Amino acid sequence: MKSTQLNVKMIDRLKEPGKYSDGRNLYLQVGPNGSKSWLFIYRRMGSDRMRGLGSYRHVSLDEAREKAAEYRALLRQGIEPPVARGAVKKKEEGRTFAQLNERYLSEHKDSWRDPDKAESLWRNSLRDHAYAILGEKDVKDIDVKDVHAVLSPIWLTKHPTAKKIRWRIGAVLAYAAALDLRPDVDLTRTGGKLDKLLPKAKRVHIVKGHDSMPYQQMPEFVPELRGRVGVAAAALDFLILTAARAKEVRLATWDQIDFKEAVWNAPEENMKAGRAHRVPLSPDAIAVLKAMPRDRDGDYIFISASKPGEPLSDMAMTAVLKRMDRKDGVTIHGFRSTFRTWVAEECLDVPREIAEAALAHTVGGVEGAYQRGDYFNTRRALMERWAAYCRSAEQ
Repeated sequence: MKSTQLNVKMIDRLKEPGKYSDGRNLYLQVGPNGSKSWLFIYRRMGSDRMRGLGSYRHVSLDEAREKAAEYRALLRQGIEPPVARGAVKKKEEGRTFAQLNERYLSEHKDSWRDPDKAESLWRNSLRDHAYAILGEKDVKDIDVKDVHAVLSPIWLTKHPTAKKIRWRIGAVLAYAAALDLRPDVDLTRTGGKLDKLLPKAKRVHIVKGHDSMPYQQMPEFVPELRGRVGVAAAALDFLILTAARAKEVRLATWDQIDFKEAVWNAPEENMKAGRAHRVPLSPDAIAVLKAMPRDRDGDYIFISASKPGEPLSDMAMTAVLKRMDRKDGVTIHGFRSTFRTWVAEECLDVPREIAEAALAHTVGGVEGAYQRGDYFNTRRALMERWAAYCRSAEQ
């Protein structure tokens, strides 16, 4: 971007494509084909924005300076400059909510953890609940009544889903505003008009956690589980013994296991907190691993029966519970709660931070800023106690 005050002779001689500054937010843009047009460029909310002031053939240098002065005056009053009538019009395609959502996903998904899954959940939620009202609507025409129409049918009945959809709609509209495709107004903000239209969901909706098995049942349940044949049953046994999440177990590979030190080095990309986690392996957990077939280094430990070489599916371990005729609603993730409750009630000598570290929970605040260790040796003793408790009915 060339910076100098312009004059008519200079403008007539300019041939090289680029933007040439006249100072005070006014620029002359020279296109690849030699075309020349005026731009007013300013900064707002941390990003550059521009307004076209027309072609140099129709708008003189003095007229462009006069218009730029008007726009600067508007900015001093906190008013966004309008798109001038003589400006180069933006392309009309790509202005619907559905189109902007796809653009947003393509530009942001790679920064998310597990981008393919996150993208699918994001797209499907908006397609199922928002597209009927917002999908084909120009983003500049979407108002709070439209957002309310999307959310009100599910605000009380599917409140967690509705909250996610509210946030996602807000993100797409903010993205559109950053592209100057709609007013920079946050329709979904907390405390705004939308909150006045929607009922107080917290008074009628109780957030339900993952159903967990009472820890007292584990000594009977684990031997029954170990009596079943199959990779999914072994994966569930390993999940229980390590208090890990299902994704971490499904994506575990042989090269993450240090048999000599009895450690599972779970990489950051598999962890919810985005931080690598060392898991001490009890003799029971090592026994599960050694019983698994192993073809070569680097493969997944728990391989899908229907897709050789691929990890277990999301529902494989849940299917094991169904085959065991569990009708109490216990979930796979609930076994982490079972472990945490057992520690709280049966291991009174174990500090809270040890139990939280075993679950790979991130400690926040001042405590998190100063705590750098992972209590590994103490956690090893805890996991061995947990394994012994899970098989105590066998003794």
